[in-house]
Amino acid sequence: MKGVDAYLAAVITAVTLTGCASQTALTEQAAYQQYPALEELRDQVEQGKSQNLNVLSPQRYSQARKSYQDALQWAQADNAKATGIARQGLASISEARTNAEVAAYNLEDVLNARQKALAANADKVIPGEFMKAEDNLVKLTGMIEKGSVEDAKAGRAEVARLYSQAELNALKGNIVDRARDALESARSRDIDDLAPKTMEMAQEEYQLALKTLDADRTDTERAQTHAQKSLWNVMRAEYIADTVKYFDESDFNEEDKVLWYQQQLATAARPINQQLPFDQPNKEVVRQVSANIQGLMTDRDSALLALENAKTREMRAASEKDELMAQQQREDQRKQAITAKFAVVQSLFTEKEADVYRQKDNVLIRAHGFNFPSGKSEIQGENFALVNKIIEAVKEFPNARVVVSGHTDNRGSTELNQGLSQQRAEEVAKMLKEIGRIPSNKITAMGYGEQRPVSTNDTTEGRADNRRVEVLIVNEGGVEQVY
Repeated sequence: MKGVDAYLAAVITAVTLTGCASQTALTEQAAYQQYPALEELRDQVEQGKSQNLNVLSPQRYSQARKSYQDALQWAQADNAKATGIARQGLASISEARTNAEVAAYNLEDVLNARQKALAANADKVIPGEFMKAEDNLVKLTGMIEKGSVEDAKAGRAEVARLYSQAELNALKGNIVDRARDALESARSRDIDDLAPKTMEMAQEEYQLALKTLDADRTDTERAQTHAQKSLWNVMRAEYIADTVKYFDESDFNEEDKVLWYQQQLATAARPINQQLPFDQPNKEVVRQVSANIQGLMTDRDSALLALENAKTREMRAASEKDELMAQQQREDQRKQAITAKFAVVQSLFTEKEADVYRQKDNVLIRAHGFNFPSGKSEIQGENFALVNKIIEAVKEFPNARVVVSGHTDNRGSTELNQGLSQQRAEEVAKMLKEIGRIPSNKITAMGYGEQRPVSTNDTTEGRADNRRVEVLIVNEGGVEQVY
């Protein structure tokens, strides 16, 4: 009966899908737009793989992938069943993440060993050995999915060992395989018979490379050094063997070998020696060659030092030139900024209110528009607009000091004029502090009485020019803070 039911279910499914297929099939992109749950499941499945859910929760992840494939098939047939199947897949992914957290917590040592093996490229260098460890890890995570956490814990040590061994073998394969292969190749050609001492040194370096990794698998740099020395000695042994064979094939006697050696030495030393002293002991020949080479090296070092010094001087000169150009550029920018601000200050005042002068970086406002009552220092309401313009001018230069000076004509006593000019200067300074909020430590008030006339006191107009208040903006700090 069960067999019949299964057969009927299969027939119904086939008929249904056949009917769907007769309709216009949706493209994959159209299916995602029509069924958003399907697109979400696709993204979650891809993300889950990057999060190793296929390893940490293999069964639930596999279910999610199957749900995605089934849902995609129904969606392309434009069947609403796609949404339900996709939601089942999303539930499987959610369960997979929960299981993965449990697995990661209980198999932390195993996963650390796995990461180290991957870092050593074990999956590429020794894929078979790495996959054996992977299969055993999947068995442990499968146990956790079924709730058998304690059974999974019992197998942790063995799987961690498999990954650790894979890591070590991968490191050895990466670093020392070339040395091992070179040694085996040399022995197969009987190089060890012709150059036994050199081959023995190559073997010793190879063993040191292995022992280095056995003692500390992270010390790959030292292991690489030993492996390279092993390769160097193998190559040296091969060339020694070639020379020995050459002597044998040429039927050299002992004198022929010494003459050959002297000829080789003379050829090598020809660029630095006209003739080697072969009429002297060999050690004297070697000493002279060494001394000549040392002399050349000294000359070379001197030349290199001179060249380096010349480059340093050239770079320093270029740097100084660049710095001068940069300083000049900054100075030009500073001057341009001050010029622009001076123009702003000039535009604030009418001819009746004040004359504005530039004194290098400083700005002088000669305010003759104040209407002080005769013999008085109080600022009248009609002069508040002028005070506000002076405040606005000062604030164009936030770093500046301000010197307010009062001046009178020569009518009246010198003592009276001196006191009156001081009072008027202080009154204007007070307004700058209280209304303009300019710090008091940046303002100085000075009275000069009749001492500094700017016009004749013999005419009404001249005396009016002399009765004035001047505000000098001492621009000490430049304009760097107001760019």
